[in-house]
Amino acid sequence: MIVAIDGVLVPEDRAAVPITDRGFLYGDSVFETFRTYGRRAHALDRHLARLSRSASAIELAIPVDTETLRREVRQVIGAACGELRVRLMVTRGDAPGLADDGARRVILGAPFEGHPARLYEEGVVVCTVEGERERPGAKIGSYLTSILAARQARSRGAYEALLVSEGQVREGATSNFFACIDGVLRTPKAGVLPGVTRGIVLELAAERGLEAREGPLAVDELGAASEAFLTSATREVMPIRRVDGHDLGPPGPVTRRLAEAYRAGLADRLDRP
Repeated sequence: MIVAIDGVLVPEDRAAVPITDRGFLYGDSVFETFRTYGRRAHALDRHLARLSRSASAIELAIPVDTETLRREVRQVIGAACGELRVRLMVTRGDAPGLADDGARRVILGAPFEGHPARLYEEGVVVCTVEGERERPGAKIGSYLTSILAARQARSRGAYEALLVSEGQVREGATSNFFACIDGVLRTPKAGVLPGVTRGIVLELAAERGLEAREGPLAVDELGAASEAFLTSATREVMPIRRVDGHDLGPPGPVTRRLAEAYRAGLADRLDRP
């Protein structure tokens, strides 16, 4: 793993932050996760913009400008020999009280070659779990709801948990959710993190004339879905073959079309040093 703390590369076995760091103590932090292709960060501009929005949402002042963050991300990627899953974090640091003048940034680059091909060929199983993300509009370090939902899903033999609150589908524990119902591509809007990949997929759908609708999606409607998929920065577009007891079969035409379009446009979205 490649590690940088406050812009300085640190050997993995010596990388550490103080136990007084508010990210460690309270989850008082924001973060972004993205991957590389050809050792270049994918959709970096979008991820840095969302990091800024998340920080604003929790009144956290990022201690450096966007270009400095970009250089530090490139530094981590440049120190690696292969592809990475990159996690960029900004914590409120170990400043006392609610001050953020000690904000700390940490970048982790872990080796990553993608998910198994069979998941895209066969699709994955998801199950509904009661829960809703805290401060859904911001990607914050407090991730307990997602962690517990994912554990519950795994205990039920599912790949991912689909969070449901007040009878409405929200999002996956670590992903966004799309379903094709009556010829319309549907994705929840309220109570979800606006995923970077989700946004790209909505743009791709519009460019291809596919009717897509952001809005309420009742859990009772899932039985009418003809196909469904998850999106995230590391998964891209991952087909779903079953939601709870509803079988969807192999990846459908809309899922395949959007997955192909997403991959075809990768090069145009890569960071250009």
